Amino acid sequence: MKRFLLLYIFIIALISACCPEPKELTSKEIEYEKQAIVKVNQAYNKASENKNFAQMVETLADEVIFFGTDSAEVIKTFADFKAAMLKQWERYDKMIYGIIADVYIQMDNSASTASIIYGVPLTVTEKNNSTSEYYFLRVARTMKKQRGSWVISSGIVGIVSQAKTNVPAVEPTSAPEEKKN
Repeated sequence: MKRFLLLYIFIIALISACCPEPKELTSKEIEYEKQAIVKVNQAYNKASENKNFAQMVETLADEVIFFGTDSAEVIKTFADFKAAMLKQWERYDKMIYGIIADVYIQMDNSASTASIIYGVPLTVTEKNNSTSEYYFLRVARTMKKQRGSWVISSGIVGIVSQAKTNVPAVEPTSAPEEKKN
């Protein structure tokens, strides 16, 4: 029994030693990943503006959860998500998002999970032609890499009607330069 236990421990140690160390990213790679995260959120907003559910789904993880203003607004399935979006799109004639600003991104060292918090101005035109301008939506989302791309896995949105930003807007940049050997 003692030999079996020693052999088992040896095999586990050997297997764990063979696993590659997670690669830590360079500062350029981190910046590129953060820009990719912003782009996914911009794509989500654009899909919402266009009332295009198929494009919106491309920005989402296989499983999502969203929290609204109160406990009645907890979305745990794609069916619930689609129903909530269709209801929102029925209510509004047009929604126009501005440029994402006040961005804060926290990401793990291997760029597999991240959290983004940002603000974005929003103009909403309802079916009755009344228009509301929200200086900022405050958005918090959890992101993860799925099949090599960033996707939204959870989120919460709050509306701020009167506010001013002191952090410049974020515009996506190009990919980091390739490493030269």
